[in-house]
Amino acid sequence: MFNPEIENDGEKNNTKVKIQAYPIIICYNTQTKLPIELNQVQYTVNIQPGLAVVHIDQIYSTEKNTDQCELEYLFTIDQNCAVTKMIVELGDQKVYGVIKELEEAKIEYQKGINEGKTMVISEEDSKISNIKKVKIGCLSPGKSLKIQFEYIRPLQVYLNQFWKLELSPMIDLSYLTVNELQNTSQNYAQKYSFMKKYVNLEAINLNYKQSITVNINIDKPITYAKSPTHSILLNSDINRKEKQIDLSTPINQLTVTLDKKDPQNMAPNKKFELLFSSNQINTPFSMLSHTNNDALQHIRYCATLTLIPKFNEFPIDDAYQSYLNGLNLPQQSKIQKGSYIFLIDRSGSMDGIRIQKAKQSLILFLKSLPEDCLFNIISFGSEVIKMFDIPQAYNSQTLQQAIKQVQEMNADLGGTDIFQAMVQGIYDDNYQKIKDCPQTLNAFLLTDGEDSPNRIIQLVSQNQRPETRIYTLGIGNNCSEYLVQSLAEVGNGKCQLVGDNEDINSKVIDLLEDSLTYYLKAFSLVHNIEMVSQIIPDPKSITQLKKNQELTLQILFSKNKQENLEFKINCYDPQMKKQISYEVKMNLKSSKENEYFHKIAAHRLIRYYEKSIYLQVKQMDMVMINQKVLKDLDIINLSLQNQILCSKTAFICEVCQDEKNLQELIKKKLVINKIQYDDIYDELEESENCEYADDDDDDDDQGNGFGFNQDVQCCIIQNYEMVQQKYDMAGSDEESYSQQEQMNKVICSNKGKHQDQQMLSYIELIDYIQADGSFLLEIHIEEQLKLSKIDNKYHLEDLCWPTVVSLFYLELFCQAFKSSWQLIYNKAINYLQSKGVNYFQIKTECISDYGNLFKI
Repeated sequence: MFNPEIENDGEKNNTKVKIQAYPIIICYNTQTKLPIELNQVQYTVNIQPGLAVVHIDQIYSTEKNTDQCELEYLFTIDQNCAVTKMIVELGDQKVYGVIKELEEAKIEYQKGINEGKTMVISEEDSKISNIKKVKIGCLSPGKSLKIQFEYIRPLQVYLNQFWKLELSPMIDLSYLTVNELQNTSQNYAQKYSFMKKYVNLEAINLNYKQSITVNINIDKPITYAKSPTHSILLNSDINRKEKQIDLSTPINQLTVTLDKKDPQNMAPNKKFELLFSSNQINTPFSMLSHTNNDALQHIRYCATLTLIPKFNEFPIDDAYQSYLNGLNLPQQSKIQKGSYIFLIDRSGSMDGIRIQKAKQSLILFLKSLPEDCLFNIISFGSEVIKMFDIPQAYNSQTLQQAIKQVQEMNADLGGTDIFQAMVQGIYDDNYQKIKDCPQTLNAFLLTDGEDSPNRIIQLVSQNQRPETRIYTLGIGNNCSEYLVQSLAEVGNGKCQLVGDNEDINSKVIDLLEDSLTYYLKAFSLVHNIEMVSQIIPDPKSITQLKKNQELTLQILFSKNKQENLEFKINCYDPQMKKQISYEVKMNLKSSKENEYFHKIAAHRLIRYYEKSIYLQVKQMDMVMINQKVLKDLDIINLSLQNQILCSKTAFICEVCQDEKNLQELIKKKLVINKIQYDDIYDELEESENCEYADDDDDDDDQGNGFGFNQDVQCCIIQNYEMVQQKYDMAGSDEESYSQQEQMNKVICSNKGKHQDQQMLSYIELIDYIQADGSFLLEIHIEEQLKLSKIDNKYHLEDLCWPTVVSLFYLELFCQAFKSSWQLIYNKAINYLQSKGVNYFQIKTECISDYGNLFKI
């Protein structure tokens, strides 16, 4: 297995940070910008070990619309969440979202709009990454509108004693009280302007009511559940809501609903929070699941291992009170002391309010340090000045001395050289000597971030160790977010951003609290699975596991000779100075069918890939997979196979009769249908008398199954019919001649008669070849192959018959390009043989009938 290399030329220099928007879920008319009134919202949350599956159903008032219109629907979602389902009900018609490659989905959407069809497409916004947009085009008058979507989110952890579920309101209050806001974040104006561009926020009416149901089934006894925001009812049975329980006796399943007698519960702009716990929350947990998705049989099984370390132990009611008080470190908490280095930017760009904020935050840092620690302050601009030659013991004298000097600081040190500040302040000769020292070194960088980032990030990355954490506080509206966020990312720390007019204190404390927590390090995994396909994340990449973090390892594999699976997670506790091992055992027969764990694993892999590109690293150390190189196409296919939304894909509408029909549809939407136009054109140019129109001519693309105009299509078809007179067929020469003669008759009889049909190119068809040699086809490809019109008289299984017909098509209509698909052809033959299917016998009896289907 490998830490794969990244192949991504297109985004090599992409260092732009996508900002995050405040929560909003809103539907509006794109022409008038008026919001569509929301009547009802229903949240249904199913909590499983380590994750929550959230369903949101919304009903809008659109029946009174008298004109055809285009609606847009915006919703924000945390980047760690995987969007897995989109359903739009238009009157009595259900439109199901199916994941496709982004550009392909856009083309399909626009084509449908041009034809007057009601179309739906959903994609991630290119500027604000936690916003997803759904466009509903050509909505007929008088149609009711119901929108449903589903997403998976990892559960948050609080103080290592609670799991936390959070549901954002439909509209964050900040959008509605813009004139009353104070201490807004540095990007608030940009976020507000983004929304204002699309929808008239002043016209929003909050007349709807929200209903929330949470079903908890975590395979552990539930001993505690409270909501800091709502009055809730606890039920052991969702069908018996009148029977309330108090959890004095732990139960394995729990249903949480809102108390309808409390009018505040129905407030539409109120965030819902739920904290729940188990007396086994700090016990390692394992879950073995499998998927029947045909495209994922190489990773059919997913073993999910979770661990929440027990760093502190105090009464759970005290922990809950700490949450209410906004504290991450209750008074009883044991803290991790060490050395604290503060690097303050005093360059000219920090002049004015920025240096004042930096000084304010630095003084707050100093005042908040734990006793018996060491500290130092490094000022930098174009030169570097240390307050003390070596870190000093933290006491009253050194504190007052430091505060006095900080108060006298000005932004008078010229340019900005963060690199030298870090070399002299952190990574000096002494740092190399203490690399194996167990004491933590916490460095806090306070800057507006206006410096070249790459060499600084590389410096931190090369000197990374669990005991060294880099925390960054980006100051000012023009702070380089890429630099400060990347430094914290690779430096095991945390980043906070503060605007010129934003309060800084809470963000300072958040960073400091994080630095004080206990941690585990040096993770490794031992298992007895013979052929593992993916480990997400690679345990070796987990530099440390801190408070409020849950370790989640997912091991994906196809099968195992031994039914009894054994896993051992090893790590080291530097506080207790001892090695720790957690052992978990499972049995293959205990596996449960559950695709959500595969989906969240795929989403994490995609996020790691995107983060690697963002950090401009050449190798993904965060995962172990049986693939040496990862590229965009792999990520797109991962999104398609798991039907989860990512930045390179989109939901596009498909009209289905029911949910079962949708599942059959999704099973076939597994591989990107990406046509290499340039390759086709190059091959066509080599043929005689082949002419085609310019790519930019959009006037003649009707009736075309793969995007070419009619001239190109005819040219391809003519090339398909240049059938070679020699075939590599099994059997005697006489039999081969007979088969060839049959095929020639078919081709001759079809020649000139199917030019007007939507013929498939070999490039499109071989996109659907699977690793084992089978063809897994989408519905529209099956239609173009006329799969349903030829009798499967041999009663071949699901994948074998499409594979046979695909080979028929290649042989009949793609002979001119045989050298390009010959290896695929051989691979498919081998697949059929492994399934006991004699392709050549079937071809002798059926290929003539198949060819006749294309006669006009």
